Amino acid sequence: MSRKAKIDLNLVRVFIAIYETGSVTAASERLYLTQPTVSYGLAKLREVLNDKLFVRTHDGMMPTPCAKQTYKRFSGGMAQIDSAVEMTSSFVPAETDRRFRVAMSDIGELIFLPPLLKKLSAVAPQVELEVIQMTLSDVPNWLASAKVDAAVGYLPTICDVTRNTHLFHEHYVCLLRKEHPSIRGKLTLEKFASARHAYVSSSFFGHKHLEDLLLQLGVKVALRIPHFTILPSLIATSDMIVVMPSRVAASFELFGGLKMLPLPIDLPQIEVRLHWDRRHEGLAPHQWFLDILTETLGVL
Repeated sequence: MSRKAKIDLNLVRVFIAIYETGSVTAASERLYLTQPTVSYGLAKLREVLNDKLFVRTHDGMMPTPCAKQTYKRFSGGMAQIDSAVEMTSSFVPAETDRRFRVAMSDIGELIFLPPLLKKLSAVAPQVELEVIQMTLSDVPNWLASAKVDAAVGYLPTICDVTRNTHLFHEHYVCLLRKEHPSIRGKLTLEKFASARHAYVSSSFFGHKHLEDLLLQLGVKVALRIPHFTILPSLIATSDMIVVMPSRVAASFELFGGLKMLPLPIDLPQIEVRLHWDRRHEGLAPHQWFLDILTETLGVL
């Protein structure tokens, strides 16, 4: 048997963790191993596979072409192995210390995490939850390879390639500071179109149609940012306005100095859905986690 055939499954897990986290430190935290142990595992992998695998850069551990091809095979194989083990193992929520991974945006964290963590602490207090953010186009592959167990959000472009279910409907509103100099009461179309807008252009959102509409109205986008969570301080101290989902706007109002108003234009409702991959259906831990997400977030 060749040397390459004698690879330890623990080394495979080390490789996958480094690839997905881009960091030896983060990989050691995910695997509950020391950094020297992970570094030693990486050295063994480099020897066995006869490749550097990762190159250290300012942006983290960047995979080589060999590592990219190896990851495709390793991640798929480990997903099948883990699924086979789960099918023969009993799953007790109250006793498990399993880590579940869910993809959501920063506003998803704001709205979804408080009730979800409260529920998990009541029924599965030892469970770990890891929130992942990624580009929307990566979600189906991450679900299929079990890098994440589920994705939650307004993600209409991936509905045809994932299993998914409806959680709730949402609608857009306008958020602005209470003392806005030109918008006091009702927000008219003229004032909306002439105002300076902030726009969130996150790669995880399915809100591209909103940007298209703003462009059609000739709206001036004064600020583009990748995250929603900085908006309360920005809007409260400027004359900019922003269009966002109503639940998030209501949460931001609590910061003070802000108010939300109905939009002067008709926009379609947002349908927030839970997404997963069919290949993991029937696995007790995965199905339990999906049920928890549906039960907890479906009533928001």
